[in-house]
Amino acid sequence: MTTLLKEKVLEENRRVHALENQLYLSRHPEQTNFFQNYIAEKNLDKICCDLDANAKVLDLGCGTGYLFLRFLRRGFDVTGLDLSSEMIQVLKDSVSESEKNRAHLAVGDVEEFLERNQKEFNLVVFSAVLHHLFDYEMVLKKACKGLKAGTKIMIFFEPLKQSVASSISYALHRGLSWLDEKSYRLEMRVRNIPLLEDEYHHSDYQRQFGGIDPRGIEKVLKEENCSILNTEKYCARRFGINAWLANRILRTQNTFNILAVRN
Repeated sequence: MTTLLKEKVLEENRRVHALENQLYLSRHPEQTNFFQNYIAEKNLDKICCDLDANAKVLDLGCGTGYLFLRFLRRGFDVTGLDLSSEMIQVLKDSVSESEKNRAHLAVGDVEEFLERNQKEFNLVVFSAVLHHLFDYEMVLKKACKGLKAGTKIMIFFEPLKQSVASSISYALHRGLSWLDEKSYRLEMRVRNIPLLEDEYHHSDYQRQFGGIDPRGIEKVLKEENCSILNTEKYCARRFGINAWLANRILRTQNTFNILAVRN
């Protein structure tokens, strides 16, 4: 039963991301608005200043290149893996001729890829991918075991599972979320971009459990001889102004990033 469900999750991810293809980031402005761009650039600046100029980066769940292209344009040798051949093709078309010698793309399952390719990388990025996995803890353990000492691990843009601290704060959080989603649906309708909202149940597998508890991720990393360098919690929204309000005024959270290093 477990094996069948795991295969179902993989197959649903292939199917849904084939539907999203080149419109993936258009459907997910929460990853591209000005506030989230600030979060991404701040994290990459911090990581990249500690990497050697010849460092090799592995971007797991690279999609159409949200983080992949940022690392590539900073001059690093980057390998990207995604389950969707359609999204990999979109990314391939986005790489300039001058960068192609440093860009390596592969289609496949994260778990299978990690069994063969780990030791050569200086940074391993889980790019909004853990919540798509049936058993993300097992995959993370497998990743850590094969890494050489000093390799950085970046877990980025994962849904935060947490208890509600304040009913008032939660009500405001939900109110802003409602407004954000209504505005988003209107924009998608105006731009004639289908939402695919009924397609994500199995592909975004961990969301049906409320997301991922970063304390569990930290525990796995520590058990696998990794040190936690930073855990960041914040609120992602479809539109940058709503993300700014959620973070600066309401101070609510629904997303997390973790940076660690293999000892």
